[in-house]
Amino acid sequence: MPPDRFRAYPDTCTCSCPGFLAPGRAGRARREDGQVRPARLRRVYQASGPGRQGGRVNCFRLAATAAFRPVTAAATAVTALTMAGCAAQAARPAADPQQTSIVVAAVPAEGAAGLYIASEEGLFARAGLRVTIKTIEDPTEAIPLMRRGEVNVASGEYTAYIAADAAGIARMRIVAAEFALGPHVQEIMTAARSPITSPAKLRGATIAVNAVGSETTDLLYTALAPYGITPAQVHVVAVPLPAMPAALAAHRVDAIYEFEPYVTEGGQLYGEQDLIDLDSGASAGFPVAGFGVLASWAAAHPRVVRAFAAVIARGNAIAATNLAARQRALQTALHLSPQVVAVMATGTFPTALDPVQVQRAADLMLRYGQLRRPFAVASVTGP
Repeated sequence: MPPDRFRAYPDTCTCSCPGFLAPGRAGRARREDGQVRPARLRRVYQASGPGRQGGRVNCFRLAATAAFRPVTAAATAVTALTMAGCAAQAARPAADPQQTSIVVAAVPAEGAAGLYIASEEGLFARAGLRVTIKTIEDPTEAIPLMRRGEVNVASGEYTAYIAADAAGIARMRIVAAEFALGPHVQEIMTAARSPITSPAKLRGATIAVNAVGSETTDLLYTALAPYGITPAQVHVVAVPLPAMPAALAAHRVDAIYEFEPYVTEGGQLYGEQDLIDLDSGASAGFPVAGFGVLASWAAAHPRVVRAFAAVIARGNAIAATNLAARQRALQTALHLSPQVVAVMATGTFPTALDPVQVQRAADLMLRYGQLRRPFAVASVTGP
C-alpha cells in the first residue's frame, strides 16, 4: 500500500502524518480508487474527533485497525511512517490548543511600554500568541469587558483587580507586573498662571483623575495629607488621561493628576506646571499597574497565561534598558511627537510580579475606605 493510498478528508488526522491532510468536521476518507473507507475505520475517526482527544485522531489506533490490512511490506511501512509522524508531532512543543488569540484592554500611557514593545517587535508572535490591543479611556471598563468576554487580559491598576475580587464581583488573577512609579512620571499639575502655587492651596480644588475611587485617588490623598488636606476637602472628577491637559488649559478643572507622556505634553503645549511629584514620601516607587485576568480564564488557559507573562517580562526588560525601543514603541502606540518622547520621564518596568509590592496597593485601599477589611493579595497573585 503506497503511503498516500488513503487520503483523509475533514475530521481526520491533524498531526501531519504521511498520507493525511488537514482536520475538519464530519468528513470522509476515500481510497485513490474511489472506494469509501470501511465503516470500522469511520468509527475510529469519529471516536477520535474534537472534544475526545484534543481534536486529533489517534493514529496508533488507526494503524492497529483491521481496515489497514492486508499486512504487506508496504502496509507495514505506512504504519511505521504514521506512528513516527505522530511521535514527532508529540515531541514538538505545542501552543495551548484552547486559545492563542488574546485581546488586551489597555489605557494609553507610558506604563504599557512593555506591552507595546512586545507587540511591535513580534515577541508575542514568536511565542505563538496573536495579541490585539484594545485601547480604552476609562480603566474601570476593563473588568466588565472581561466578564462579557470581549477582552481576555487587562492592563490596569492593581487596585481594580483587588477591588473586584474583594467585593465578589469577579475572581481575579494578576499574572504579570507592568509598571511602578519613578520621578516625575505622575504629577499633580496646575495651569499656567494658576493662583494655586503651592500644594496647600489645593484645599477646595476640583482635581481631575483618570478614575474616581481608584489607585489614583488613593495616591492623590496620600500626597495631600502632609499639607493637612483631607479627601473631603477636594473634589475629584474623572477625565481621560489624554484629555486632561486641554481640560486644565480650558479651566474646566483646577488641577490634574496626570501621567506621562501627558505630563510632558501638557507642559509643552500649554505651559502647565508641576506641583507635586507623586513619586515621593510614602508613595515612592509605588506599584502602579499589572496585567490581570479572570481566575476562571487563567485556570482554563494556564499555558497561554504563562506564555503571555513570559513575553511581558521580556518586553519590560527591553523597556527598562533600551531607550530607543521604548521611545519608538510609545511614539507609535500613543501617537506622540519625537519632542515629547525624547524628554518625558520614565518609571520602572518590573520583570517579575512581587506580591509584597502589590500588597502596598491593598493596604492603601484599606486606608482610604475602598476595602472594608484587610486583603491578602496572595489570593490574586498566588500560583
